[in-house]
Amino acid sequence: MGILSLRLPVVVAILVTLVLPPLASQTSADTAAALRAAETAVHAWLDLLDTGQIEQSWDEAALTFQLAVTKAKWVQAAKKARGSFEPFGTRRPIMARYTTDLPNAPRGQYVLFQFETNVSGDRQVVETVIPVLEGKRGWRVSGYFIRPDE
Repeated sequence: MGILSLRLPVVVAILVTLVLPPLASQTSADTAAALRAAETAVHAWLDLLDTGQIEQSWDEAALTFQLAVTKAKWVQAAKKARGSFEPFGTRRPIMARYTTDLPNAPRGQYVLFQFETNVSGDRQVVETVIPVLEGKRGWRVSGYFIRPDE
């Protein structure tokens, strides 16, 4: 076993020790403040999409989002997913849930938001937006999903 393979678990253990205590001590007031801050960031990000600033929405997204999809592919995917529903109207919150553990995602502070959104043709869609807290960058969107409301 090489030195690098021994050092990695030690580095991970140190990082976990530094990060987990603040998460474990999260109070309901802290969670409420996190929800408010995350919601503000989500609405600002959705406004970028709603006004056609898709490239800027990628720029403002979480690093994990940017690493998962290139800006060009995001622009293409967003236009395809949202195009037939435009324009987007009023959003009604369905769910807001704070969590530190998401499947297939690194441990961190996340909020799952769902909105029932009015779109063209008197239709509705459900938008799921998942921001993550990225240190000094604040809350940034790490996931966005849209589906017709059934």
